[in-house]
Amino acid sequence: MKEILFKTNPQKVIEYLIKKPGKEFLSKEIQIATKMSKAGANFALNDLVKNNLVNRQQKGNTYLYTINDENPVIKQLKVLRTTIDLMSLIKKLKQKTSKIILYGSASRGEDTEDSDIDLFIVTNLTEEIEKIVQRNKYSKKIQPIIRKPLQYIEMGKTDLIFYQEIERGIVLWEAKNES
Repeated sequence: MKEILFKTNPQKVIEYLIKKPGKEFLSKEIQIATKMSKAGANFALNDLVKNNLVNRQQKGNTYLYTINDENPVIKQLKVLRTTIDLMSLIKKLKQKTSKIILYGSASRGEDTEDSDIDLFIVTNLTEEIEKIVQRNKYSKKIQPIIRKPLQYIEMGKTDLIFYQEIERGIVLWEAKNES
């Protein structure tokens, strides 16, 4: 899916930089990492700087580039990128869960390179789900909170603050009620 959504040169640059928030790169490093021509990388970087999606800082005779984490578009693209990356895991979990929610910094596009991915999972198969999550190959550590359906319902009374944090998250999967 990422090949469809991150296809143009500016999109490739953004995809590369959002994986490494806060880190500075030379245009040459970005060019090599994204497999672009020098001109393609420079045009993309100039357009991204002009649109306030990437920051450029001059140090001596060189320019250093970082993703603009404060831009709301970048935050949404980070959420999209995280969601795309999680799709293979979600596919494995679908048949064994009733709900999967991405919450915390990754759901707001505020995650850093060191952030873990917070998933709230509703299931009756706690141990099986834990094993699937542990076996999953993902670039960031996934921190699952797994609850049974009744525990999830009771959270609204027993742990309201955490429940509200979960409810502000992004539902990645929810079983359809067949009534």
